[in-house]
Amino acid sequence: MKLEKLYDLYEEGKVPKRLYWELARERLVPLLEVQQILRKNPYCKSIEIREDGIVLKTQDIALFFDMAQNICRAETILIGTEGEEIGFMSRFIPAGAVIFDIGANVGRVSLGLAKAHEDAQVYAFEPVADTFRGLEKNLRLNGREAQIEAYHMGFYSESGDLKFFVPAANEAASLRPVTDTYYFKEGEQGQGERKERLDEVICPVDTLDRFVAAQGIERLDFIKCDTEGAEKMVFAGGARVFSELRPVVYTEMLRKHAARFDYHPNEIIEMFKGWGYACYTSEAERLVPFEKMDEATVETNFFFLHGKKHRQLLAKYGG
Repeated sequence: MKLEKLYDLYEEGKVPKRLYWELARERLVPLLEVQQILRKNPYCKSIEIREDGIVLKTQDIALFFDMAQNICRAETILIGTEGEEIGFMSRFIPAGAVIFDIGANVGRVSLGLAKAHEDAQVYAFEPVADTFRGLEKNLRLNGREAQIEAYHMGFYSESGDLKFFVPAANEAASLRPVTDTYYFKEGEQGQGERKERLDEVICPVDTLDRFVAAQGIERLDFIKCDTEGAEKMVFAGGARVFSELRPVVYTEMLRKHAARFDYHPNEIIEMFKGWGYACYTSEAERLVPFEKMDEATVETNFFFLHGKKHRQLLAKYGG
């Protein structure tokens, strides 16, 4: 029986006080387990249970939990399975930077970079409406609405409205259905039957070149891109951005995601070569040249730096 139901039964006089104490204590003991995780995870500082939601506070930002999902970003950070190279990314971001967070999800990277660079202007793009509402909620929670401009849209090689496939875990929303059925699961684990769900929603997309021109953006210093496999098409829509503005790019590239879009990540590497860029991984906070992905590749996140524009960064960080 859930704690809320016990509370109601006690209020109605149907459960005596001492029995209520005992039963409620059983349900509150897991709070001690959460405390132990906080002690072990130095990045996480506290969890606040509020009327409007549960908030994870890290060293730099705060995020709402969304326990309606099978897995959510605050949850993965707390239990230590997900991390972003915020500190290392920050080294490639100059003063007064303009930053694009493409596939912003609920704002973890946008908020981290905004906190690290108070003078930066961040544009956060999230096409899925439910996830976008979570992004806006986290921006308000952190008081970053002015510094981070949130856009309910995605990027692609064309402009218009495209069909997105959204599983129960919104984290894995994509223009192609995910193949990992774990993300289809919905329901409260341990508190009821778990079902599978995959919704189809229409979301607005634009090309990078069109958006930058329409907004009159003349400077772009850093792009983070995580679009569950659509990265090649996102970059293909930004030929002018990459040949003229030449931002540093930090992107996810996975063979399994790219395969759903009928391309290989090496095609992205070749595309960027045509714009004067080279690909790098990071190791011990140093850049390591990366030429070609094969079946032995374990890295999933990569940097692209322009040979001329970023030569000082390349000299400093070992590229």
